[in-house]
Amino acid sequence: MQISGHGRTHELANLLLGVQETERPSQSKAKATDSQQDQVDISDYAKEMARIKALALQSDPARDERVEKIRQAIDGGTYTINGRTAADALIRHALTEAVL
Repeated sequence: MQISGHGRTHELANLLLGVQETERPSQSKAKATDSQQDQVDISDYAKEMARIKALALQSDPARDERVEKIRQAIDGGTYTINGRTAADALIRHALTEAVL
């Protein structure tokens, strides 16, 4: 197949090969003066999500301490839990998640 540089095959070749037409210097100057700067607007929702994510990633020393105590109790074989207490916590968690 030969691409002559004319017609639809030339356009297709440019798209497939990523070839861009070169501009003349006078054209690029005209475009530069007429173009506007890009602008990004971040929604309030996105800002709030970023804030919540940052809070979630922060370390909580009290929680870390409780987790470490539980880990030590499990390793030492002294950790016991009431089945009813665990079931109540699971149900409470499931109901809370369903409401949110």
